[in-house]
Amino acid sequence: MKQQIVKKILEHYKNPGVELNFSTPFELLIAAMLSARYTDKKTNIITKRLFSVLHSPQDFVNAGEEKIKEYISSVSMYETKAKYIYGMCKILVSEYDGEVPKSCEELIRLPGVGRKTANMVLSCAFNIPAISVDTHVVRVAQRLSLSQQKKPEKIEEDLMHICPKEKWKDLYLGMILLGRYICKARGTLCEKCFLKDVCIWRKNEI
Repeated sequence: MKQQIVKKILEHYKNPGVELNFSTPFELLIAAMLSARYTDKKTNIITKRLFSVLHSPQDFVNAGEEKIKEYISSVSMYETKAKYIYGMCKILVSEYDGEVPKSCEELIRLPGVGRKTANMVLSCAFNIPAISVDTHVVRVAQRLSLSQQKKPEKIEEDLMHICPKEKWKDLYLGMILLGRYICKARGTLCEKCFLKDVCIWRKNEI
């Protein structure tokens, strides 16, 4: 049943993309950090202006933390995010010659970068197989019984075992879209869902 559900998700969402706008791995890293507890749509408005002025880690370091705050002041938790972004850029400049590292272990060492963000950057910017587990993926995985775990890293492991490695990115991005627009936290659109015939959660809710 789990493989059948995964197959349906992959068939429904063919080559899904992340809804954050970016042109480089660094831009995606910044955008992902800013989008925490903030919508992708609003984040894209902020980053459009931000990236028109600051283009590289060195630019962010030169601008300084206070200037970064000004650019992202409308974002939730902007002071904390500015601190993390500034600290992260300093490390990229001093330790990685201004380049974004290509391993999860190195990425999560950066200030403000968790496993969710690291895996998104790896998969969407570098095309390295990884599964990024956000709140939508957690909710969809549990409702569809793809995982009974509560911790994101455990859900990540479960999804890895039931999906081909080359399809990890498509699966989690598809699950994000499903959770964002159909299988919502509130106001689910079950009747419109392409998985309604195999969804155990829906049958239990009826």
